[in-house]
Amino acid sequence: MTAGSLVGATQTVWKRCVVALAAALPCATAAPLSAAPLTDVYATFVTYTQVEGYRYGFGTFNLANPTGAPGAYAYAWTMLLSPTNQSLNVVARNSDTGAMVLQYGGTEFRSISTGGALSGNLGSTPTYWGMAFDGSGGLFAYNAYSEVPEWRRLDPANGQTLTVGALTGEVPAPYSSGGGNLAPRPAGGGFYYLNQAPDPELVRFIPAGNDVATVLTGTFAGAGFDPENMAVSLFASGSSLYLLQAASLFAVDESTAALTKLGTVTGMPVEFTGFSGAAGMIAAVPEPSTWAMGAGGLACAAWGAWRRRKRAAKHGPVARPV
Repeated sequence: MTAGSLVGATQTVWKRCVVALAAALPCATAAPLSAAPLTDVYATFVTYTQVEGYRYGFGTFNLANPTGAPGAYAYAWTMLLSPTNQSLNVVARNSDTGAMVLQYGGTEFRSISTGGALSGNLGSTPTYWGMAFDGSGGLFAYNAYSEVPEWRRLDPANGQTLTVGALTGEVPAPYSSGGGNLAPRPAGGGFYYLNQAPDPELVRFIPAGNDVATVLTGTFAGAGFDPENMAVSLFASGSSLYLLQAASLFAVDESTAALTKLGTVTGMPVEFTGFSGAAGMIAAVPEPSTWAMGAGGLACAAWGAWRRRKRAAKHGPVARPV
C-alpha cells in the first residue's frame, strides 16, 4: 500500500468513527440534558374544616435547592389550583411528554396542566388507589375495590381500560385509605405501591401477562415517620423514589423500604391535612445498545489518534491537501 492510499484509508476510517460517535453521543447524554424538569413535583392535597368539610387543591414544589439543613429542608409550595369541593387524587405524569392526568370526584378521568388548568371529563372510571405512567408512556392503575384486586393498563386519552389482570403473590390485596399510592420503578421497570395494612409496606410488581405476582420489599420505617398516619403519597422523580406523609418528605430505599427524612413542604394552607397524590418525571435509562455505540465511537476516535501519533513518529507529519 502506498503512503497516499494509507493516508486515504486512515482518513476514511476516521470519518466513519466520527460519524458513529456523533450519532451516539446525543442519545447517551439525553438523560443529563433533560435533568432540570425531573426535580419538579406536582401534587394534589386535602384540606378540612368543620364548615367546609374536605376540599382538594393542586400545586407544585421543586426538589432542587431547598433551604435549610439536611433532615430539615424546606421545599416551597406554589399553589396552582385553590381547594374545591370535588376530590382530586392519583395524579400521574408522563415522563416523555410532561402531560398529567388525575381522577376528579373519584370517577372522572381528567387532564391537568402544569399551570393547574383542569380539562372536562374525558371518561368515567372506577375509583383507583393508584395511577402512574411507566418509563415508556404506558398508563397503569390498580383497583383494590374489585372482588379480586387488579391492575389495569389505561388509555391515556380517556382513562378507559385496555388490559386488566389480577394481583397475586406476596401482597395480593393491598389496602389504602386514599389515592396516590402507585409509582413507577425508576430502575428495573414495573411499579411500586404502598400497602397500608397491617403495617405500611413497599410492594413491587411488573405488569406482564394476566396474573401479576407482587413482591414485598419491606416495611416503611425511619426517623420522623409515623406508621399510624396514613396521609401518604408515593412518587418517583429522576432516578429516586420518595414518600410524602402529611407535609414531610422522605427518600425511600428501594431495596429495604427504609426512609430518610429530607424535610417538609412549606407554604401549605392552614387547613392542610395531607397530600392525595404526587407525581414527578423519571429519568430515562439509556439502552445497552446506546452505550455500546458510544463506546464504539470513542474507541474509533482513540484508534485514529493512536494511528496518527504512530505515523508522525515514523515518517513525520503528513501534509493534508488544501
